[in-house]
Amino acid sequence: MADNVTFSVVGVPAPQGSKSAFVRGGRAVIVDGSSKTGREKHAQWRDDVCRAARIAKSEMFTGPVSVTITFWLQLPASDPHRWRHITTPDLDKLIRSVLDSLVNAGMIKDDSLVYRVNAAKWYARDGHWTGATIEIEDMSGLEESDRAESRAAAKASRASLKG
Repeated sequence: MADNVTFSVVGVPAPQGSKSAFVRGGRAVIVDGSSKTGREKHAQWRDDVCRAARIAKSEMFTGPVSVTITFWLQLPASDPHRWRHITTPDLDKLIRSVLDSLVNAGMIKDDSLVYRVNAAKWYARDGHWTGATIEIEDMSGLEESDRAESRAAAKASRASLKG
């Protein structure tokens, strides 16, 4: 069982865009996103997340986990009074990018193990850095106790039916 972990990633959060397919030299090619600049920003963000995760991790999470992510994005100079980030990039695409990065970093065995995500986008105000704070909570122990409790209740129910 891995310990819970919280760490920060300083960088520019970039979404994991949709895949684009095209033919090059008679072969089908699939790439992330439609622009080279977008792919480069995404690759840099994924590298930033992987690097921070590798520094923070103790062992790989192999059971159910809950993930909390707070994204801090650049505050626009045109409106310095904003707090909540409600424009692009989309929150779901930012989450997908982080979860895939955590798998690539060896922090989570597979992103299907994430059963709950709590995420928010804020503007980086008053000197706050851009990036994300990520918390991963190991739920393996709770899952095991819930399963044991469920088995015991089922067994007691069968016993009461027998009479």
